[in-house]
Amino acid sequence: MAVPADLVLMIRPADTADKAVLQNFDALHQAFKKNEVQAVVFEQDAADSIDAIFPSCWLTTLPDRTVAVLPMYRRDRRQEKRDDILEYLRKYFLVNDIEDWSEFEVDGFFLEGTASMVMDHEHKLIYACLSQRTHTAMLEKFAAAHQYKAIAFYATDTSGKFLLHTNRMLCLGSDFALLCEEAFADDMDLMAVKQLLLSTGYRIIPFSHDQLEAFMGNAFFCVNANGKAFLFLSETAELTKEQEEAISASATIVSVPMSAIEHVGGASVGSIVAPVFIPIA
Repeated sequence: MAVPADLVLMIRPADTADKAVLQNFDALHQAFKKNEVQAVVFEQDAADSIDAIFPSCWLTTLPDRTVAVLPMYRRDRRQEKRDDILEYLRKYFLVNDIEDWSEFEVDGFFLEGTASMVMDHEHKLIYACLSQRTHTAMLEKFAAAHQYKAIAFYATDTSGKFLLHTNRMLCLGSDFALLCEEAFADDMDLMAVKQLLLSTGYRIIPFSHDQLEAFMGNAFFCVNANGKAFLFLSETAELTKEQEEAISASATIVSVPMSAIEHVGGASVGSIVAPVFIPIA
């Protein structure tokens, strides 16, 4: 079973951003507030591109109270790493260590946070589809440093191109896993991942390649202060009746308008939030 987050960090787009983008972000923030999920919101630096609202690509927290700053592929995005957010975590949370893995960018080794890694903290497993943004050696090094096991594979989109991020095709709930089985490039990898998910207590809820393009996998599972479970996802991800029933058995589904952010930034709910697994001080 997954260890759920009950608090998230978010970065609101600058006021100069497109109005529809701001409306999307505010709708998600309000959905968290309405359902009593804690969200700490920072403001985007107006000089940064819209990609700066996706902290999941560089910031990862672990239940061992580690904060990890991870190496990013695009040079122009590396400035998104923010010392003020790290200082906030250090001040208000029981952080044991802040690790900065950015030095590996020089050598061309990248691992873009919880976008690259879908982490099962209870079983200490990391699922990752390999790409130019998720390097095998970097993945193995990070996993070993925290005593996790890395499960690596290749996955493709509807055009046959390798997926850049794992959180497009896999989302872990408390006892369910949203999985785009059609995305696996190798049938043996698919069988291995399914077997591991099932053996660690997950019901697999498959979704199609078309739903992947509609950001169904880029959802976010969490709990509120009362322990109630939610799955937040984009309205563009049109669930089948069977999928809705399967998810609703374990979590309340909250659909949020995300199309403007998805169009501009190519990512959705699961990339906008950075879950915090470290206790408040």
